[in-house]
Amino acid sequence: MATEYIIKDEIEKERTPSELQSWLSQKVENICSTQEGLKAFRLQKGLLKKLTEEISPLAKFGEHKFGNTNQVLLKPVMGNQRYDAIVIDKRTEPATETYIEVTQAHEGKNDYWRRRELFNKSYSFAKAPVIKTGKGKNIQVSIPPEATPVEEGVENELKRIVVAAEKKARRDYPTNTSLIISFDDAELSEKRLEELSYPTIDDFVKKELLPLDLRFSHLYLAGKANKVFREYLITKHD
Repeated sequence: MATEYIIKDEIEKERTPSELQSWLSQKVENICSTQEGLKAFRLQKGLLKKLTEEISPLAKFGEHKFGNTNQVLLKPVMGNQRYDAIVIDKRTEPATETYIEVTQAHEGKNDYWRRRELFNKSYSFAKAPVIKTGKGKNIQVSIPPEATPVEEGVENELKRIVVAAEKKARRDYPTNTSLIISFDDAELSEKRLEELSYPTIDDFVKKELLPLDLRFSHLYLAGKANKVFREYLITKHD
């Protein structure tokens, strides 16, 4: 029987933003304290994928949006409903509930191959090309020690953000649902965009994302490296 590193009830517990961040950090540390747990976490087996793809962005959102308060609770929700978490705000009377949908701007299957490489070799070239040969069970994957030009890396990340937003466009969600797009801001920062003479993050969002038919109340960009966090009000389309 496979080791169960985390259970549904543990994930769905209501926590304040600071409690969620502390619990997540401690949970990941405990899981990765053994070689088996480290492998399971890096390959995102079972419910561990939810920690990386939904709970971590939610924790960053809570930290930036609400800070250190015990009047707001974040409750991750598992299942097929059209949201990933509930925000319970007790700062008003009566308390209000809003919803969060989380999505990832990543490379899809290539993200898995990079994580597998990281576990097998203890390092991985994050911006190097993923080269595949063969098919099915005979597939061979290599990630050569090549650096991707900075400009190309930034452009690729911007494209991934657009693709992530487009996948959520033209879909109906409950009233007062916000969208969080989690992305890699290790290189894609305001400073880097300025150095490359690229439009600012705000200009990029206004041009590429806000014109999309996003049926949410707000859009949040949450960088994994915690360098970028942005909030945008979405104007409903006629």
